[in-house]
Amino acid sequence: MMDVAAFKLTQFAVLFVFAIFISDFRKKKGITPLVSERLTMLMKISYFIPLIAFVYVLITLNTVLSFDIITLGLTFIGTAIVVKAKLDLSRHHTWTGYCLRGSKFTTKGIYAYIRHPIYTGVYVFVIGGFFTVVPHASWQLSTTLSATALFCMAYIMAFLALIANKETNTLLRQHGVKFQKYKEKVHPFFPLRKYRVAETNG
Repeated sequence: MMDVAAFKLTQFAVLFVFAIFISDFRKKKGITPLVSERLTMLMKISYFIPLIAFVYVLITLNTVLSFDIITLGLTFIGTAIVVKAKLDLSRHHTWTGYCLRGSKFTTKGIYAYIRHPIYTGVYVFVIGGFFTVVPHASWQLSTTLSATALFCMAYIMAFLALIANKETNTLLRQHGVKFQKYKEKVHPFFPLRKYRVAETNG
């Protein structure tokens, strides 16, 4: 069993990497909103509240449960997916809720297996974080903060699902048949099979 100090240190390291790679607050040229910018701003605000609750629980945590090792695995896997996806996407990455005009879509790396790997990584991380917080937070977090964090988490999950759909429709309009063939082969969130360019050339 991992001791408390090692668990905290590892989770904080994973959280730090996740926060760095998931964020992109730069105003890039040529970005257009996919939904109302008010909804995106609410997403940016909501993004911090569950992280604050997660950090608070980690700071005050004094025991490590067997299940915590599983949640650490989930936050690590979610972070690894986000890092890989952002590196594969490179300069084409924008903050969720926006897209680059005339942007290309990539089918390489993790995008050969999942259409929306960044969102998948966020989902996996959030699930891991949620099940880290819940067993340890009952007497540590106020009812108001807990309720706010749960609302924000629900909003984040719903927002990402909405944006994934908007991004799919935008890329379909921009790239037509080429993207349609990719869409038919690759699941938005689960790596069910690999996309091969040769499949579309026969």
